[in-house]
Amino acid sequence: MLDSFFFDTAASEPDSPALWVDERLYDYGEIASRARRIAAGLADAMPAGRPGRCLLFAHRSVAAYAGLLGILKAGFAYVPLNPNVPAARIAAVIEQSGAPLLLVDRRCTALLEEALSLLDDCPRILLLDEAGGGDVQDAEDAQGTRAASVSAAGERGRLHPESSVTEAPALRASHDLAYILFTSGSTGAPKGVPISHANADAYVTGQLQLLGSVHRARYVQLCELTFDPSVHDMFVCWANGGCLYVPKTVEPIYNAAFIQEHAITHWSSVPSAAGFMQQFRKLGSNEFPSVRVTQFGGEPLPRLLVQAWLRAAPNSRVLNMYGPTETTVACAAFEVTPEFADDPQHAVMPLGGALPGMELLIVDAALAPVASGESGELLIGGPQLAEGYLSPDEAGNRHFVSMAYPGHTSQRWYRSSDAAREVPRQGIVFQGRLDTQIKIRGNRIELEEVEHVVQACSHAALCAVIAWPVDDAGRAGGLIAFVTNAQGSALHVLQACRQRLPVYAVPQRIVMLEALPLNVNGKIDRKALAECCASSKAVA
Repeated sequence: MLDSFFFDTAASEPDSPALWVDERLYDYGEIASRARRIAAGLADAMPAGRPGRCLLFAHRSVAAYAGLLGILKAGFAYVPLNPNVPAARIAAVIEQSGAPLLLVDRRCTALLEEALSLLDDCPRILLLDEAGGGDVQDAEDAQGTRAASVSAAGERGRLHPESSVTEAPALRASHDLAYILFTSGSTGAPKGVPISHANADAYVTGQLQLLGSVHRARYVQLCELTFDPSVHDMFVCWANGGCLYVPKTVEPIYNAAFIQEHAITHWSSVPSAAGFMQQFRKLGSNEFPSVRVTQFGGEPLPRLLVQAWLRAAPNSRVLNMYGPTETTVACAAFEVTPEFADDPQHAVMPLGGALPGMELLIVDAALAPVASGESGELLIGGPQLAEGYLSPDEAGNRHFVSMAYPGHTSQRWYRSSDAAREVPRQGIVFQGRLDTQIKIRGNRIELEEVEHVVQACSHAALCAVIAWPVDDAGRAGGLIAFVTNAQGSALHVLQACRQRLPVYAVPQRIVMLEALPLNVNGKIDRKALAECCASSKAVA
């Protein structure tokens, strides 16, 4: 079980530091005690016959991490909610999750009220005790949300009448789920990716095999719990007997000082985070001698950034990590040597080879393997592969295919929609997307989802969203939306979009046109729109 990586360390090293958050250090024994009390309360509150899932809505604090571990210890899957996204998106995740319980901290209760007002049926709300020993306490809801309560010992407290949360479709082996994360969906709504304990165990075990151990390791966590790199930060750290350090702010300008102050040994982030540090001249020579392992992922990794990082962290291994959420955090890695980074022909780092236990295969449109060196779609197989999306009706389930290939043990594969080819001494090299999915600062975005929202907010006849600007490494800096026959001003449409989309998915501007350019096939010519952006004719 995923939580065993933490609790096994807590049993053998209870006095070792496990978590630094909110300017305080907590040892394994203290966090384990809090988590067990939360687990006892949750086990008592879970309605019989309901999915063993519990939503977690909390800022990154000791209560949040103990709550996450408590959910897992109770035998449930955790479903994190992001406090930094609009209420409409929070409500959509709550509804789709089918979770009958929601564990919330006091700072998020006000945010929760608006989200619950958008739902017909609400989960039972349980309030985390942040000041005490980690109990799930009796809570009177000052905001008007429906709150339930349980005592720390697991005895039934005063419960408001159960609400009738919409039952989510059953998933195969749902009892084995560790967590459910929601990614951008091409249909205009986020889609749930359920990850099992077996998937997560395979990933963490593979990381320990790949990276080895560092005594008294100090990991940093920069991302929210709704992003799968958080799983790496937490459980690879705790499996290694390390301590997880959680900055109060994730503004990149403060990252360098945080590494130095806490002698961080393991750094994991999107390349953009290091890029901002480089921009603010925080990557000077030997700035981070404590760092031993650096892992970048989520977007293309430029060679010049790697060079700067290697100068700043000369004692560190640097790995470029790759993997969709559906394959549990990462499925491939390329370790960058100084010699490789010094070669100017390598503008962007390759994806490399499969992680332990995983398999990669490049195929053509008919799913037949391509010849060595030829381009095609990257397939991913292995024990980290999810069973499918939370909803069996999710259109994206077509990306999960059953195929047998000579020389490969995997029987199920995930079609990544990433174009790639294999290059000697580099492994897999990324060559772009075969669909319209992009990433901005590591955040996965389906352009169709943004287009759905923009069109709904503008009542436009036609809408097209493109990534702009895009740098030489292929990293998108933002979005621009083009609409025809829209109602209301561009500012009005943007304000409406901010109520429905995460900040990273809100277009930087709305461009109103009389007509959208079409290609010879009668489809919207996105290349022409990008050329308009480049010439500044359409967006001046």
